[in-house]
Amino acid sequence: MTLNVAPMGTAPATTRGGDRAPQAPVWSRLLSHGVVRFAVRSVVRLVLVAVGVLTLLFVLLRIAGDPAKALAGQDATPADLARIRTDLGLDRPIMTQYWEFVSRAFLFDFGDSYRLNSDAMAEVLHRLPATLGLILAALALAPLIGIPLGMIAALARSRIYDKLMDVIVVGGQAIPVFAVAVLLVYLFGVQLRWVPTLATAGFASDPRAIILPILVLAIHPISRILEVTRAGLADSMQEDFVRTALSKGVPPARLVTRHAIRPVLNSLITVLGVDFAGMLSGGVVVEFIFVWPGLGHVLISGVSNRDYPVVGAATFVAAVLVVVVNLVIDIAYRQLDPRIRKGR
Repeated sequence: MTLNVAPMGTAPATTRGGDRAPQAPVWSRLLSHGVVRFAVRSVVRLVLVAVGVLTLLFVLLRIAGDPAKALAGQDATPADLARIRTDLGLDRPIMTQYWEFVSRAFLFDFGDSYRLNSDAMAEVLHRLPATLGLILAALALAPLIGIPLGMIAALARSRIYDKLMDVIVVGGQAIPVFAVAVLLVYLFGVQLRWVPTLATAGFASDPRAIILPILVLAIHPISRILEVTRAGLADSMQEDFVRTALSKGVPPARLVTRHAIRPVLNSLITVLGVDFAGMLSGGVVVEFIFVWPGLGHVLISGVSNRDYPVVGAATFVAAVLVVVVNLVIDIAYRQLDPRIRKGR
């Protein structure tokens, strides 16, 4: 007779008849693990978003106009147009074009630029660091200004300060990006002449050239961070542990910076993630106004010249960036909130 010996404190994995109970498949045990399940879910979401973006992009590029006419010019004959369409593969069935477009896009291959006669994705990736540097600098500046202002607003008892913060919050979120850019250019670039108004060569041309674009992009996140911090701290200051600490003589500034601010961190991360996507779209306008040599500038140039490979590559890269940033936010959530990490 065979005895099933189990470790002390556990029951043997046997059935009623004495046979060993069958174990779950390996893939099932892996999926039951929280980290693996989170990784699989994130990859599936990334693929689905990418396919959706590529499908919408394919449809929009096809209804935007005939690229053969843009390449051939006004004096092109029907034979010239037919030859160009054949070279571009536009004479093939639409589903064949769609499948090739999506499959090549996942390999980061959008073809050659019609205007530059070079790889479209290489051109976009060449401009990407300038855009990311601008956005990351604005995202770094926004908490440095918004969080302290929100803390002061939560601790202050002045109605005048509250009204001033309300003006900053409402104005920062209501005024369009292009209006803020024009006002700052006129004030600091034209009237005061403190900073240059154009940055055709990026940061290398003049380090001061990045100041105005960063300020324009940071105004909206500053107002949102201020609002979220003020509201979150106002709620946190009503918690029992905060009242107990205040009654024991803990300084309010120390209490806010070390304890009361922690419940607000998740909301602040959400704001930064949403504002990253907003900065990618608003950055197109900012880069056009300040002639910043980034992703938005090459995107506007591609649209105006009907350079569809460049437009497709720039849009796809922007969509992937947004999904990756959302993934980073999810990971940060799991680290800050144990309930999310344990799947509760």
